[in-house]
Amino acid sequence: MARTSDNVPGKVVVITGGANGIGAEVARQLSRRRASVAVLDSDGARAEALAAGLGQGVAGFGADVTEPQSLQRAVDAVIERFGAVDIVLANAGIAGPIATVAAVETKEWQQVIDVNLLGVFHTLKATIPHLERRRGYAMVVASAAAALPGPTFSAYMASKWGVEALARALRIELSGSGVGVGIAYFGLIDTQLGNSISGNHGLGAIMSTLPDFIGKAAPVSVAGAAIVDGIIRRSRRVYAPRWVPLLLDLRTVVYHLDGILGRNKRLRNAIREAGVRAA
Repeated sequence: MARTSDNVPGKVVVITGGANGIGAEVARQLSRRRASVAVLDSDGARAEALAAGLGQGVAGFGADVTEPQSLQRAVDAVIERFGAVDIVLANAGIAGPIATVAAVETKEWQQVIDVNLLGVFHTLKATIPHLERRRGYAMVVASAAAALPGPTFSAYMASKWGVEALARALRIELSGSGVGVGIAYFGLIDTQLGNSISGNHGLGAIMSTLPDFIGKAAPVSVAGAAIVDGIIRRSRRVYAPRWVPLLLDLRTVVYHLDGILGRNKRLRNAIREAGVRAA
């Protein structure tokens, strides 16, 4: 059952990809609510700098989510520093290459899966035992992209579909443990990653066919607030902006638009350009 009272003060929160964008914003908002926050990031120096600016209740740690040993060392350091883990936000992610499946470099495609999907798996794997001891809560960051096709952006799309499936499986597996599992779905957010998604490529071309308000990036503070509220409520699903649930609920209809989208002139041009750029 969702909890509506503020259960954040005094809790220990681990955030991956926490030195930038949405992760950093969540760290700021949670620190103001008196949570103990562990900021994990591949850029350890930046994580430490952010933590230093947020006060004694926040600590930064270097961690590569693609390397289980690196992540485990960071989690062990969090336990040593704070004594427990109550909440995990698996947020680390990259946009990846803009290229067609035929033209993309295999290593570049795989890197996106390694960070965005396997990184979430490694994060959960390292923290589930701690969450079970505390009857805690985990949230993974998927995307509204989980309801859209993504020509020229296939690695990112596949990773976010996979993150959603992983979280849904975990939710059922942990249903008797007292651990809650939530999924965050975001449209365009005003971050470096979000701005790269809205560029001139297949996914950007598809979004240009949708109403104007869908293509407008929401402030990062909105995404941060959605996550913090989801943590407080132990929500199964959080989202921003407000139109995202409608898109998710209509995903079956959107699925049948593949043929129509394939005939869109701008989209065809974007696909052609992506094939040339990656060649």
